[in-house]
Amino acid sequence: MIKLKNLLEAIKAEHQITTQNELVALLSQNELLIQQIQAADAQYWVNFAKNTFDGWYCIRTPMLSTFHVYYQERGQNCWGEDVFTEQSEAIAAVIFMSGIWDQVP
Repeated sequence: MIKLKNLLEAIKAEHQITTQNELVALLSQNELLIQQIQAADAQYWVNFAKNTFDGWYCIRTPMLSTFHVYYQERGQNCWGEDVFTEQSEAIAAVIFMSGIWDQVP
C-alpha cells in the first residue's frame, strides 16, 4: 500500500502544485487521484473513514451531500468542523489542515 506522504510527494512534483487551490483544481478533474488519496496508508493521521484513531478526518455525510473535515482526539471531535459540498475541496482542506502537505519536499 502506498503511503499518503509518498503519494503527495509525487503529486507535488508531477503537477508542480504549491497551493491548496491548485490541489482542489487537480482533484476536481481527477476521480482516480481522489480514490488513490483515500486508499493511501493513513499513517500520517489523515483518515477518510470514521474510526477511533486520533487525527484529521474527511468524512462524507450519510446523505452523501457534504463532507466534514475535523480533528479528533480520544474519540471526540476536538477542533471545529468545516463542511464542504465539493469532495475535492474537502480532501485538499484536510491535507493542508493536517500539515502533511508541508512535510512533503
